[in-house]
Amino acid sequence: MGVARAEISTRGERVAEKERAILAAARAVFVKNGFERARMAEIAKRAGVAEGTIYIYYKTKNDLLQAVVLQFWDGITTSAAKAVDPKTGTFEQLRALADHHLTLMIRDREFIELEVILRNSGTEPIASERTTLKRYVAIFDTIFRRGVDRGDLVSGAPIWIPRDLFYGTLDYSSRTIVLRGARRPTGVVDNLIEVFRACYGRTKDRDAPTTTLVGRLEAAVSKIEKMTKS
Repeated sequence: MGVARAEISTRGERVAEKERAILAAARAVFVKNGFERARMAEIAKRAGVAEGTIYIYYKTKNDLLQAVVLQFWDGITTSAAKAVDPKTGTFEQLRALADHHLTLMIRDREFIELEVILRNSGTEPIASERTTLKRYVAIFDTIFRRGVDRGDLVSGAPIWIPRDLFYGTLDYSSRTIVLRGARRPTGVVDNLIEVFRACYGRTKDRDAPTTTLVGRLEAAVSKIEKMTKS
């Protein structure tokens, strides 16, 4: 019985390893050639398997693309969750997530751009992509809501506003960094965290009802006017 189980385990590991090789090869070929010009024969050659083997795992090239995309987002969601320590302060958690996101946006820029192009083209929709992407961005939501509960952050605006500020800034900055050929994203994360402190951080002299940026600006102006009159 033990030998049989060992053989099954070994066989399963070989199957899993072969699938990982196919996905890695497919990702490289998709990035290199684009979806339309990618050929299963080239993917098979790069993966070290027969072309027919790929069709055992994936019926079509689109199925293979879906698997590559879902593997990518599942992987970075797991690594993002590991990068954030919930025991640390709210801004430390935001910094860790920002470092993680900016690093992968730079490292995997070509693949992400390909995915965006395919998403906006007539290519068949990628199954479950929206759900997988939601799980990734939800890591920010968890940090932000936890920060509100801790009293580190003020609430008031819909959470998509700070979320878009967070990811949008990092995504745009990553493109600039890649275009300039910079090796390290110095300053980007520091500036973003300071913006979050200014916009959403709770301080002793900030009234709780003042939960919007406009409200805080008005409060600051009022405070300055009172000081000048006294």
